[in-house]
Amino acid sequence: MLMLLIELVAERIKQEPIPSGLLGVLTMAFNPDNEYHFKNRMKMCQKNWADVFGEGNTFALSPASAMQKEPHGWLVDLVNRFGELGGFSAIQSKLNSDNIELGAVSALVQPLGVCAEYLNSTTVQPMLDHVIHKMIKYVQNVEEKDLKDKRLVSIPELLSAIKLLCMRFQPDLVNAVDDLRLDILLRMLKSPHFSAKMNSLKEVTKLIEDSTLSKSVKNAIDTDRLLDWLVENSVLSIALEGNIDQAQYCDRIKGIIELLGSKLSLDELSKIWKIQSGQSSTVIENIHTIIAAAAVKFNPEQLNHLFVLIQKSWETESDRVRQKLLSLIGRIGREARNETTTGKVLEVLWDLAHLPTLPSNLIQQALEEHLTILSDAYAVKETVKRSYIIKCIEDIKKSSQHNNPQVVWVVPALRQLHEITRSFNKQTYQKQDKSIIQDLKKNFEIVKLVTASLVACHRLAVNAVGPGGLVGSTLVDGRYTYREYLEAHLKFLAFFLQEATPVPRLEPCQRDLGVPRHRPRRVCELDREMCFEWFTKGQHDLESDVQQQLFKEKILKLESYEITMNGFSLFKTFFENVNLCDHRLKRQGTQLVSVV
Repeated sequence: MLMLLIELVAERIKQEPIPSGLLGVLTMAFNPDNEYHFKNRMKMCQKNWADVFGEGNTFALSPASAMQKEPHGWLVDLVNRFGELGGFSAIQSKLNSDNIELGAVSALVQPLGVCAEYLNSTTVQPMLDHVIHKMIKYVQNVEEKDLKDKRLVSIPELLSAIKLLCMRFQPDLVNAVDDLRLDILLRMLKSPHFSAKMNSLKEVTKLIEDSTLSKSVKNAIDTDRLLDWLVENSVLSIALEGNIDQAQYCDRIKGIIELLGSKLSLDELSKIWKIQSGQSSTVIENIHTIIAAAAVKFNPEQLNHLFVLIQKSWETESDRVRQKLLSLIGRIGREARNETTTGKVLEVLWDLAHLPTLPSNLIQQALEEHLTILSDAYAVKETVKRSYIIKCIEDIKKSSQHNNPQVVWVVPALRQLHEITRSFNKQTYQKQDKSIIQDLKKNFEIVKLVTASLVACHRLAVNAVGPGGLVGSTLVDGRYTYREYLEAHLKFLAFFLQEATPVPRLEPCQRDLGVPRHRPRRVCELDREMCFEWFTKGQHDLESDVQQQLFKEKILKLESYEITMNGFSLFKTFFENVNLCDHRLKRQGTQLVSVV
């Protein structure tokens, strides 16, 4: 099938117009790195081509260094067959014709470039030397007005193929061709035309990928040389003057900034940051995407500088932009996978979440970003997670202090403590790690602490009551409602009592957790309903003597007008369980019967 392709191309190339698409297929067929030739690299030639062309006059031959190990004989057969059918003569004729388009030149040269190391210099070099010099001169003479010409898209591919030919036939020109490749890309990038800029960035990205791939690309430019070129010519700064509102344009810039990494100067970093000032949401998001990609490789100095820039923006921007800043900080922390960077990000998010004037929705977002990073077992050590558990506990402790402004951070601290503890407690290799639960119970008396905090917050809510009495929507601290306070405390307590083994004793805080009685200004319907529901759901997490005590001293003393449907469910649950424990009732199937 490949031989049939060779015959087709050799015949078609002699006709007009030049078949660029078909030559692209020929390039694939001549590429020694494709899967077919790699699998058959050990094959010897099936024909003695010296008998056809004469000794030393073949178009292709196996390199002397690879002759014994990987002769690529079938590839050599294909190239020589192409020459035998007049393919090389046809290419030479087309290349020497007047007014040939650049795209056509690129299409004609590429099949020869990919297999250059297998070409016989004695036969092929005289055919191509003139073309190599002619194309180098052509690109050198491209004027600024020509840069918008769509046909110039072919220049990078042409120079890439020319470099492969130079590596085989004219090694002294290799550096000059690389310089020309970089120079034309810089000129295209500086062009005011969007298509020229995009094509330049596309090719720069390809050069970066080629230079950094683990599998070497033959005509790749050395990574250090590419880096020096990017820095010396301020390529990033020039690129950022372009269409930042275009997502595809910014995706191209990401490749540059990822390679630059720690070589990005602080001035350039500041310049990138300033671009978003006064811009649309799209531009801001695109800039943040670029910054996040670069921050992965930032050194401590760059990272500190970035956070200074973020802090300055935070002080002056609207809440809408602050949301985007929090997302950026979170993205940096998630993608960094670096202990130093991750630690810095966690610290910044924690400090921002504690700002006294921050709206609750931004506090929630900051903590969600914080928790997502903390939950990454690979990037965050257990000691770091425990340190934030202790910080949450310290914030909760402050809630019991009267008139403490820090009380506004009780709800987020409880929520964060709940989520961090839960992340510790997830299933791991079929085994649960409950060490943190035991630690909280033993070293921090967490049930007593949270209960005391709940009492203190209730006291603050009572003090904040308006003329209508205490209700769920009463603002306790100007930020969080009474309902939010109750839910945060009770949800954590329910979780902790469920997970703790053995269940902690509740005598020290039983009085505080007792079912609330009707006192218009101090107790509201929400108190009772949430309390009824909490004790009903958590009844199995309480020891039997505690259940009995609560039943006798609290539940049985409720007035009839205080009993709602939730209250009756609570009574029924405790009545059944207490009497089952005392053996006054027993189960028969799904029924409960009294013991005579």
